[in-house]
Amino acid sequence: MAIHKKTSQVSGAWAKAAELVSGSKAKIVSEVTTQPSSFTDPKTGAIKPQEVAKGRFQGVEDTLNVSLNRATINALIDAFGEDDSAWQGQALTVETEKVRVAGKAVTALYLIPVGYHKEDDANGYAQIVKDGEKAADVDIPVIQEEAPITENDLPF
Repeated sequence: MAIHKKTSQVSGAWAKAAELVSGSKAKIVSEVTTQPSSFTDPKTGAIKPQEVAKGRFQGVEDTLNVSLNRATINALIDAFGEDDSAWQGQALTVETEKVRVAGKAVTALYLIPVGYHKEDDANGYAQIVKDGEKAADVDIPVIQEEAPITENDLPF
């Protein structure tokens, strides 16, 4: 006997970050739902969840599904609170960035509240912070240097 759980999937067309114009305006027009993504956790093999909402984008006629990354979600929480119903209808700015994921060139999408900007923290992770503030600098541990490796140390 197998046990099955009911799941819900968001239907409709998806926003393609590569086709959106960086600097254009957007807004979220639905609640955010958690659903399985197409990515797996490399350590456990479990399917990673993704946070999905419906969005409207300047210059695009249809409402599109959009997967919200952690930087965007953290900024929305900071700007509008934890209740995602408060995120709906807020003016957001689209920012796209070409990145590599598992060796493949993709375009990341960030939705940035008015009065916020995206920057990298000390570890190189994208953070969306209030204008005039800096991304939280996380202390990077100092690795004690050992004696330099010489040619005689190499096994070949």
